[in-house]
Amino acid sequence: MRYWMLMAATLAAAEAGPVFAGPPQVEQGLAYLVGEWTIAGYEARYLDSCKWFDSHAFVVCDTMDGRHGETQHHVAAIGWSAETGNYTYLGYGQDGSSRLDRCFANTDKGLTCIGEDRGADGLTQIRSYIWPTAMGLGIRQERSLNGAPWKEVGQVHYIPKK
Repeated sequence: MRYWMLMAATLAAAEAGPVFAGPPQVEQGLAYLVGEWTIAGYEARYLDSCKWFDSHAFVVCDTMDGRHGETQHHVAAIGWSAETGNYTYLGYGQDGSSRLDRCFANTDKGLTCIGEDRGADGLTQIRSYIWPTAMGLGIRQERSLNGAPWKEVGQVHYIPKK
């Protein structure tokens, strides 16, 4: 009898779905990312659709970027790594590119993500900042090639897609 009760409880828990076991502030730390975003002046050519993944453990963003000609497709997941105790960013582009960054809460109530990429030019370190604004999201990126000083390579302001 106990076996059947245990089986019933296990099945009921499985049907309810997994429960996110991260710190309670993690969901709050990602909630500002969720939405349909575009960039002013590029509404017809840029869309970043960010939605909660199961149990609000990750935000998955599906990006279509046609600002520079042919539309490029990217997907990314931003979430909490219980193993390392920090946020993570994992992104893939249709061109075969990928990035894995460790991210940390910043003073702007957003995230700072740090990663690196080894290519033909050497080692490129990347720092990305994302933060909520009154009108949407701010995003800024800096790069350092082979230990050179950091240089800002771009900044955009997301606004809600109408």
